[in-house]
Amino acid sequence: MIKTHREVRFFLFTNSYSGKKISIYLKGTFGGKKLRRAIKRLAIVLDFEYKQTSDFIVFGTKSTSPYKRLPNSLRMYLEIENELSKLSEEKLDEYSTALEDYQRQLLYPAIERAVGNLLDEIDDDSKFQTLLEERFKHAVYDYYKVIRKYGLPTMRNIPFILSIIS
Repeated sequence: MIKTHREVRFFLFTNSYSGKKISIYLKGTFGGKKLRRAIKRLAIVLDFEYKQTSDFIVFGTKSTSPYKRLPNSLRMYLEIENELSKLSEEKLDEYSTALEDYQRQLLYPAIERAVGNLLDEIDDDSKFQTLLEERFKHAVYDYYKVIRKYGLPTMRNIPFILSIIS
């Protein structure tokens, strides 16, 4: 199986916090021809194929993993993005305020939770804390390395992307 950069990039986008938020926004804001135009602009801005992007936005069709076993850096990225989604929903439910207020306060707790989830088999609290601090730095590095390598949008880029599309 040949893994192209675009396949991996689209797979990561569809499973990211940014991909979910952009999809929800577009479906909730636009309809009909305007939705198709917005999807076309999104595909151009993010350099994706229109058909794939349209299937993802309209039908929720996610790309399948191009890997049989994900590399650790990609696995960490997806775990952090999953925790970002969970944390944003918790913040919105708990405080019922706009998500933008919490953008800077979500990333590092999400990284900490993702690292903690991957260390779930350790019983000793001091050993767990030591490993958590050690791997936290690596997780931050891996997260930003994947974002840079694949040119993926972050939660800070969402408003800019949406302003270009609208």
